[in-house]
Amino acid sequence: MIEVQPPKRVALYARYSTDMQSPLSIRDQLRMCRDYAARQGWVVVDEFFDEAMSGTRKDRPGLQSLLEAVKARACDIVLVENIDRLSRNQEELHGFYNRTKHAEAEIYTTSRGRMDSLTLGLSSLIAATYLEDLAQRTKRGLEGKHADGLNAGGKAYGYRVRRTPEGVIEKGQLEIIETEALVVRRIFREYAAGKSPIKIAAGLNKDGIPAPKPRKNAKVSHWRQTTINGNPDRGNGILNNELYIGRSVWDRLRYSKDPETGKRVSRINPRAQWRVAEVPHLRIIDDELWQAVKDRQTRQRARYGKADTGSRNDLSVNRDFRRRRLLLSGLFKCGRCGGNMTVAGSGKYKAYYCANAKEKGSAICEGMPGLKIAKATPTVLAALRDLVMTDEAYETFRKRFQMHTAALGATKQEEQVLLDKQIAELEGKRENLVRAVEDSYHPTLVERLTEVEQALAEKLAAVAALETEAPPLPEDLSRLYREMIDNLTQTLQDEGIVGRAADELREMIDRIVVSWDQAAKAHRMDLRGKLLEMLTKAKPAELAGLEESASSLELVAGVGFEPTTFRL
Repeated sequence: MIEVQPPKRVALYARYSTDMQSPLSIRDQLRMCRDYAARQGWVVVDEFFDEAMSGTRKDRPGLQSLLEAVKARACDIVLVENIDRLSRNQEELHGFYNRTKHAEAEIYTTSRGRMDSLTLGLSSLIAATYLEDLAQRTKRGLEGKHADGLNAGGKAYGYRVRRTPEGVIEKGQLEIIETEALVVRRIFREYAAGKSPIKIAAGLNKDGIPAPKPRKNAKVSHWRQTTINGNPDRGNGILNNELYIGRSVWDRLRYSKDPETGKRVSRINPRAQWRVAEVPHLRIIDDELWQAVKDRQTRQRARYGKADTGSRNDLSVNRDFRRRRLLLSGLFKCGRCGGNMTVAGSGKYKAYYCANAKEKGSAICEGMPGLKIAKATPTVLAALRDLVMTDEAYETFRKRFQMHTAALGATKQEEQVLLDKQIAELEGKRENLVRAVEDSYHPTLVERLTEVEQALAEKLAAVAALETEAPPLPEDLSRLYREMIDNLTQTLQDEGIVGRAADELREMIDRIVVSWDQAAKAHRMDLRGKLLEMLTKAKPAELAGLEESASSLELVAGVGFEPTTFRL
């Protein structure tokens, strides 16, 4: 009696790589596999597939399900159109082959039939070589596009792919989106003026300005400080994109896939390897504003220290841009041990203490009585006030005030354009909602209509505020200036300008060395740094001829907080 063997059970697998490929590819691959199985007399017991997933990924859900079926011995044969549908990675492909062999199953392709270790090795080698060659040819093509001034990378905020009047896409050609360019200029101006990235992002979100690149399937995106800060070394983030000054930088990064995790990892290429092309038609920011931002970034990084961009315990370089809460914090040093002074206490008792003495004990530093902030800040600012109360300093201020007023007018025009666009969008939404409510009343529609009308009213009010004429230069500007300087302590601690004020002070003061005068029962403060540069700018008559002197200013924080000694 002849024993009839049951037909072999076959599991099919299909895959296509990217969103640009047709999903019909899955259908066609499975159809070819079914036809092949039918000709062999096999029975198809299951079908698996992965859509828009690279063959280099091992976390494909369809592939993982196929592996589970193989391990469970639910099939005798794994059938694919081509071996590279399973994987393009030689190591992973051989791993899959070993698992099927252990489960006493076989791998077949519709193009080559049964795969043994030799044919599998040759096929996987060809697939791997193809990938490497494709990567090289792709990079060569992109390098050529970049050299010709075309876009060889992704789309940056503020730009879109250019189209002909007939609507045909011009590949590699970008053009400026004027409304987004206004937002870019606003971010640069606010940062250069001393505003923190967190506050810039909060302001953009409050004004309802859409953020770039919303998450996939997300209807709304929001601005974050990381969107603005980015990473200066890698050139990402709004403040670091050189395309805004008409300079296209390519090949800044190289990529490789971690064999352990399968994740794509980027590394910075040597600067000499970067490709730079001038594209002046894409300029959004002028050189002066760009340099002002770069200068402030450099000061921030030098002042707060640069975090390790690869650290898992930090937030990359965005922690470099932390805000100081006090105007003079970080400047005070102990005159005994040279260590930093830290703030302790609360309210009127808040004071600076030697950190070494407080945290390490008298064996390291004996310390001194606390220097109250309520005494230290007015004393330092009183000395600085006297240095900027000169006619020369006022004249510099007047000229800058005029420049600021002129720039304010240009800024208002840009804000007007942006508001007009937002108003047009809101009016369109309101019209659609009114029509929807008329057709089918629903409380949710009415609620949404109320929200849109409120937002529209706010934008119209903002436009009305912009239309008011800029105030003329006050006739008594000199008096106003002197009143502001005379009240320097209050002015520089105002929340609106304390950030920029702190930056400016640290440009002139490197450190303030504090010592205790036991006889006078008072603290002495020795201001050191670029005071000579500050005094040269102000040029007070009584301090003329200091160019060859040392640069420091000695003060006493005692009764009346009066500066006692100019030691320059």
